[in-house]
Amino acid sequence: MEEAVTAQDAPVASPRVRNDTSRPASAQTAPGRQPEHSRGLLAPVLVNLALGVPAMLPLYLAWWLLTAYLPMDCHTLEEAARPDVTNCHYTTVDHAGPVMFLLAVTGALLLAVALVVDVVLPLRRGRRLRPWLGAAALIPVPYALAALTLG
Repeated sequence: MEEAVTAQDAPVASPRVRNDTSRPASAQTAPGRQPEHSRGLLAPVLVNLALGVPAMLPLYLAWWLLTAYLPMDCHTLEEAARPDVTNCHYTTVDHAGPVMFLLAVTGALLLAVALVVDVVLPLRRGRRLRPWLGAAALIPVPYALAALTLG
């Protein structure tokens, strides 16, 4: 006589072991580790917000050049000495050179770090670029919050 198999007699699969053959072997993860898509955007968002803290320096320097230096009527010390120029501040003209140099150096460093963090590292680790590149738009957020709160 043949016995019917009940639910109690069936083998119990461990909750940690996956027998998912619908996904390719490269997409399966080790036991106890979450797959990439379930981790969401938390890592890219946090990393790019953290990049925004040192990015405050080049963003402030760019803001200073756009709001203090460019609207002036003079851009050299010779023009500042002319009597017919009214909208000219000697200290702003004097600081423009070092500010432009610092902006170039810190801006290039920030771009290099952002390129490594948002493109090179995800590609090396086999992660998708879309979440990392999308979260890169959050880099200016710390500067914007500081500018809004500090005035």
